[in-house]
Amino acid sequence: MEKSHNHTHGCTHCACNNPVLKILKEELFSQENLEKIQQVIKNKTSKAPLNLVISKGTGTILPMIGGSTESVDAIGIANGKVVITGKEDYVKAYMALSHPGYHTRELTGTQTLLPGLIEPHVHIVPAAMMKTGWMDVGPFKEQNLRADYDLEFVKSELKKWDFKNGEVILGRGLDPSLMPFVGSNELQKIDNKVLDGIYDKGPVILLSASMHTLYLNTKAFEYVFNNNDKVSQEYGTVDNYIKETQGQLQEALQMGPALQTVRGQILRMSKNINHCLTELFAEANKRGVTFMYDAGLDENFEILLKLYFKTHDELVRTGGAYLCAGQEDVDKLHQYREPEEYKQAYRGHIKIVSDGSNQGLTGYQSARYKCEANYPTGVFNFPQTGIPAHTIPPSYNTLINTAVAVKGWPLMIHANGDQAVTFAINAYQRTLARYKGPELRNRIEHCSLLTADQITNMLQMGVSPSFLIGHVGYWGYAFKEVIFGEKAQMLDLCGSTLAAGMRISLHSDNEVSPLGPLRMMEQSITRIMEKKPGNIEVLNSAECLTPEQALIAVTYDAAWQCYADKWVGSLHKGHFADFVILDENPLSLNTQSSQYMKMRDIPVSETWVGGIPVYEKNPKVLTEKDIMYSENS
Repeated sequence: MEKSHNHTHGCTHCACNNPVLKILKEELFSQENLEKIQQVIKNKTSKAPLNLVISKGTGTILPMIGGSTESVDAIGIANGKVVITGKEDYVKAYMALSHPGYHTRELTGTQTLLPGLIEPHVHIVPAAMMKTGWMDVGPFKEQNLRADYDLEFVKSELKKWDFKNGEVILGRGLDPSLMPFVGSNELQKIDNKVLDGIYDKGPVILLSASMHTLYLNTKAFEYVFNNNDKVSQEYGTVDNYIKETQGQLQEALQMGPALQTVRGQILRMSKNINHCLTELFAEANKRGVTFMYDAGLDENFEILLKLYFKTHDELVRTGGAYLCAGQEDVDKLHQYREPEEYKQAYRGHIKIVSDGSNQGLTGYQSARYKCEANYPTGVFNFPQTGIPAHTIPPSYNTLINTAVAVKGWPLMIHANGDQAVTFAINAYQRTLARYKGPELRNRIEHCSLLTADQITNMLQMGVSPSFLIGHVGYWGYAFKEVIFGEKAQMLDLCGSTLAAGMRISLHSDNEVSPLGPLRMMEQSITRIMEKKPGNIEVLNSAECLTPEQALIAVTYDAAWQCYADKWVGSLHKGHFADFVILDENPLSLNTQSSQYMKMRDIPVSETWVGGIPVYEKNPKVLTEKDIMYSENS
């Protein structure tokens, strides 16, 4: 197989195989450290859920029951769950009888109440960790691309750092694909010489946004060489080390030794992981998110999250997919049982990562990238000796078959490149022909490059896509101009998959792109390439969603994909009272000019989880003046 790796599963753009955590796994998640986390003083609040009737007033209530975008007049909440929706008089009469002493609330202006928004593919612990002590040299400011994102921006950020002897400057999020192109057809190349021109006061190590490359200046190469015997023995001299790695470190084999030299520094930064998780969940609440599905929930992450929730309020409900790196992991799986009741950090799927990143030039393609790439057709993470490119390895089929047909687990297969998507679909076809059991909610993650025939095949198998829609909004212009050319028209075929009768979701893959379902809705509706200079250009307008379709994709259908539709995704009777109140109805934005760069900025007024407010834009919203007791109190 062309350009196959001599490692397994080490170059994914998905943060689930974050190399930093891989290197630190034994130390960060040691029994000693986990015990320290468990000993944190409990800071849970004593808030009890409100029994509450919310009336639409001049606003709108969209409970999304059955995936419908029809509005209702009122909603009744008791003991942290939805108990009734419908006409206001009917709801109040029911609450007076069943839950006397309830509170009342009325929406004002254009306020709109929706089910809590869902992030169906994120990486919770890695995203939280990378926010502490790592300088952000990425392309995002909040949810927007930085207009000035280039090497000069990186230089200005590094200048802000107070360098100390013995310390290595660590940065994250570096993304050459979102910097100005070199000429008209190449991405910005970054090596040690380029970084030397930016900063040479001390060693600098920058982790790429795709998380499969480390960029080092010369002083950092010297630091690693002098502090890692394996490196010094393998390369002999620093000059040879730089020459043979071409001034940057690729994949786990090259990155690992460098990260080992700074593990003490990373561990010191990671001691405050609980605070980092709280900050991440608070950021999610600020953007209306009440449920996050982790797309790489290994045993250590699960333990950490469960310990966290013992001592902290549940700002966000959590579930996830168990990451399986290969056949050995799949063989150890127990037989699958669909989650019947909500438990924190429950597991609904297993995750298989088949290739890398399209913008990181490691998504596995059927043809060469248009621009120069270290791996011309990208990377497949499960190569098999003697099997040519474009032929699915038998061992990959065995892996998928064991997971689904033998163990009965639903899968989330990460597949970015068109060849990786083809392999995923073919493997599903073979194993589902053997599968005997209840219907599974199998997914393809990112599912970036599709054809009409593949959509038909996925529909017939009951396999659904979850789209990293930022590929269109943030990276679409780079894909079209430099990385793919016309092949970019195959990107994120949201409209075609819905037209075929499939259920889809939209995700951020945070921290690959920022949290924000409203932004993801906007990008799926407009498909405007935000990086393009000058006039606005839409990437494949036939694939644009309606606002209603986009809203379903970040609520009702996202919950279904995550086996969470029994609890969240709509405000159906018996579901958790997890909801968001926006200052404006996103469905009322029905023109491109009212949607583009505006839907993402609709203010979130309040976010509630289990009948308890967890975020308030204006704390005065919930004063006694605004929340009144009913006449039956």
